[in-house]
Amino acid sequence: MCQSKQHGVILIISLVMLLLLTLIAMSGMQTTTLEEKIAGNKRNRNLAFQAAESALREAEQFIQGADTAFNPLKLSNGPFQGADCSNGLCPTTSSPIWAAADFNWSVKGRSYTGVLQVINQQPRYVIELLEQKVNVDSNKMSALFRITAMAWGSDPNVVVQLQSLYNLKVNSFVY
Repeated sequence: MCQSKQHGVILIISLVMLLLLTLIAMSGMQTTTLEEKIAGNKRNRNLAFQAAESALREAEQFIQGADTAFNPLKLSNGPFQGADCSNGLCPTTSSPIWAAADFNWSVKGRSYTGVLQVINQQPRYVIELLEQKVNVDSNKMSALFRITAMAWGSDPNVVVQLQSLYNLKVNSFVY
C-alpha cells in the first residue's frame, strides 16, 4: 500500500534537477558571452591606442626630420606663422584648437602615412607650436610642440586620443 503512493515522485525530482542544471548552464553561457564581449572591446581599444601611438611617433619624426620644406624653427614665413591648423600644423594659441567643438579631424588633422590594418580609419594628428626660444647671441633655438593624435579602432565608436610634448633644440636657425 505504501508503494502506490510513491509513484511519480522520482519524476518530479528528476524534472526539478533538470531545471536546475538548465539554469546553471544558461548562467554559464551568459557569463562566457559577456567575457567574450569584454575581450573584444579591450582588443578594439588596444588597436586604437596602438594606432594613436604610431601617429605620435610619426609626428615626432616629422618635427625632427631634415625635410627642408618643413622647418619648424623658421622665423619668417615658417609653417606655424599665420597657419590656421591646415594640414595638422597649428600656431600658438591660448587654447588648443583641436579641442574646439567645430574642429574637423578629417580636414585639419594630418593623416598618418603608414598603413595600419584592421582599424576603421587611419589615425590623424595635429602639431601645435607652444613656444619658441631664440638666443641670437649663441645662434641657438628651441621650440616646444604639443602633439595630439586621434585614432579609431575597428569599430568607429572606439576612439583614443593621446598627447605628448616634444622639445626640439637646434644650433642654428633660419630667417
